[in-house]
Amino acid sequence: MKDKPICSHCGALIENDNYKYVNGEIVCIDCVSGYTVTCEHCGAIIWDSDNYGDENITLCQSCYDSHYTHCYDCDAVISNDNAYEYDGEDYCYSCYEDKVNNQSIREYSYKPEPIFYGEGNRFFGIELEIDDGGRDDYNADDILDIANNGGDYIYIKSDGSLDDGMEIVSHPMSLDFHKNYCWEDIFAKAISLGYRSHQTSTCGYHIHVNRNSLGKTPEEQDEVISKILYFIECH
Repeated sequence: MKDKPICSHCGALIENDNYKYVNGEIVCIDCVSGYTVTCEHCGAIIWDSDNYGDENITLCQSCYDSHYTHCYDCDAVISNDNAYEYDGEDYCYSCYEDKVNNQSIREYSYKPEPIFYGEGNRFFGIELEIDDGGRDDYNADDILDIANNGGDYIYIKSDGSLDDGMEIVSHPMSLDFHKNYCWEDIFAKAISLGYRSHQTSTCGYHIHVNRNSLGKTPEEQDEVISKILYFIECH
């Protein structure tokens, strides 16, 4: 006569093959029902204590390690495909949106819908890198308070090429608007906070111009761009 299997959890004799394997061990149906759960990713039966998921999903350790992570803020379990990285940490979409929208210093990839200020058809966007004063939200707030008094003229981003600083980025402005804008006050505040730009070896200063202001057709625009490049190369 074939010996009846014994439940590795409660020690009971098992009748009529009413058991499952849990981590390679025989477990009776009653113990399976009372003390185990099923991984929703691979279907494996695991002990309650080995659940690496949360109240929304059940996961074995292997599936969690390979395909999931935790939100740094709310601790929710999220799949790697649905995780959003910010400052080296993983976030669910909701926490990521809160983090990004409440930060004075945006991620380097941040690119809002441009707002055009001034008259005419030629607009310039400024990117000014400042360094040595810290990647500091409080400092960014001080600069933004001056720069965005009465409007949404600039935003500030992080930049990995800087040692301890950030990048000031303007929305597109006409030349006259730039000339009458509060750049001198912004520079003075940045300097007072310990930032430097052209005195460093890390900073750059970039000016963007809208392509359609260089000519009516792509050919005309390319010709003007060629002349600009030639002038820069020669001088």
